Amino acid sequence: MSTAPSIAWGAETAAASRRAAQSSGRSRQDPLDILLEHLKSHPRVDAAAFMLVEPAGPRVQTAAGWFHSPILREALGAALDWPFDRELPGLVEVSLERDRPLFLPCVEDWQEAPSLRTRIERSSDPIVAARAWEALRHASVIGCPVRTELGGPLGVLIVASLEPARALRRSDLETVEVLADLTALAHERSELLAIEVTRGREELMLKRAAEDISGSLEMPDVELSAAEHALPLVRADHARLTRVAPFAWQLKPAARAGVAIPGQEEAFEAGALAEVARDRRAVCADDPLPHVHVPIAMGGRLFGVLSVVRPPGLPFAPHDVELLETLARITGAAMANAHDFDRERRVARALTAGFVPSTPLDIKDYEVGMLYEPAQDQPAGGDLFGTWVLPAGDVAVVVGDVAGKGAETAALSAMARFFIEAATWECSSPAEVLTRANRMLARRLPSDTFVTAVLGFFRDDHIRYANAGHLPALLIRHEGEVEEVTAQGLPLGVVDEPHFQECGLGLSPGDLLVGFTDGLPEARREGELFGIERLTRALASAAARPTSVNQMLREVHSEVREWAGGMSDDVAALALKRQPV
Repeated sequence: MSTAPSIAWGAETAAASRRAAQSSGRSRQDPLDILLEHLKSHPRVDAAAFMLVEPAGPRVQTAAGWFHSPILREALGAALDWPFDRELPGLVEVSLERDRPLFLPCVEDWQEAPSLRTRIERSSDPIVAARAWEALRHASVIGCPVRTELGGPLGVLIVASLEPARALRRSDLETVEVLADLTALAHERSELLAIEVTRGREELMLKRAAEDISGSLEMPDVELSAAEHALPLVRADHARLTRVAPFAWQLKPAARAGVAIPGQEEAFEAGALAEVARDRRAVCADDPLPHVHVPIAMGGRLFGVLSVVRPPGLPFAPHDVELLETLARITGAAMANAHDFDRERRVARALTAGFVPSTPLDIKDYEVGMLYEPAQDQPAGGDLFGTWVLPAGDVAVVVGDVAGKGAETAALSAMARFFIEAATWECSSPAEVLTRANRMLARRLPSDTFVTAVLGFFRDDHIRYANAGHLPALLIRHEGEVEEVTAQGLPLGVVDEPHFQECGLGLSPGDLLVGFTDGLPEARREGELFGIERLTRALASAAARPTSVNQMLREVHSEVREWAGGMSDDVAALALKRQPV
């Protein structure tokens, strides 16, 4: 036996084999590989390969094997990797036609040697062909047919020896025949393993696709994620998601992924896509390019069509269609959620639009700043704030919160904001306003819902305020000292007749008063709260910089968001700074 290092096959064939193994799910511990490895201990064997005949081609490809010499691999290359050809037979064709082992003590003496030599000469340039034939013509070869359990042709087991001094013998036929039977069993086992590996790979890919696609409530993100996951799932080169406008039946490309293929636009012809959308049935075809179109729907709602294409000659299988249909169902559910979220967001924004001021109120001797940011992936929240001028000339300022998110919470927030403002037109003090608003809200709020709010009346350098269970405002004096502005009072809607403490506060030039909702101090990072202490330091630091009040609030919000890695709750803040003299 040669002592040269083992070589699986040449660079191009090795790469092709690796791709084939990956696509079929074969591992390095494949039963076929293990079986053929045993032949390395045979003193006369320099190469062993199982040549699989593809029924659809038919084409001969190396399913498993090894070669002790690159010269032998080169020599056998034309005989092993070749389209199945009965007109110009090689080792595989003759072995299958004979239906019994082919034993060649010396290849050059074989009656089909001229045909084999011609194949080698056609497969490569003259120098390589001459070198290959020179090595092969003195080799001894056994080719044993491998058949399925039902007797159908599966392939050929090729065993070869390069050196005439160690030529294979007729007595080796029995060993090779036994190995051929075992190869059939090993191949069957390998196919079963490949099926399991492929199934596991597909399940994992679909799981990851479901996580990614459903991980966003923004429609463009959902659409792009679906197209991106379609590519590896069915090994497509290009994927596209086409939206179908409800009621109008208009087709609009929404997302695409992969590389462009010449002629692919014909595969996305509008009439074909419309037919898939109308019939809600998948279409798989090869003209003009191999392509699949599957409808994306959820219940009775149609959202679009998911399409994939491949280059010519690489058709999709029925199983590919099934995988895409599964992906389309996942996408349909995610698009339904995104659509409902967008609708709820529009409703919530419409409800809050009239009560979330777009610009601060102009107050004499004061600079007013405000900030409102809904939570990530939430249509709107329950935060409320605002400023307005009262009949007596005072300026009312409110910051509050209704627990929850979504359109219902936004509606409750708008209602609370309306009742508070309406009460200010009839009541002369903040405490009286909160008492009146509590009576109106207590009869209308759900039993598990309450409203917190801090309300102040400004006049010149003085503010009167009351607090209904809300976070204390922070007063940053012009010298840099920070005070909590507190007052006793239960949230609105908790009891029928609450008592609200009313307090007063004087503001000097340069003083800054900031009211905010819990989205800032309760921002979390790995379970830890940002907290009032950090927020106080952030506000004091930002207030010391020569920026506008609006810019100060944005800087503090950015600091909290960066610390937490995102905001899970909506944020509202209102700041008033008395202008320096």
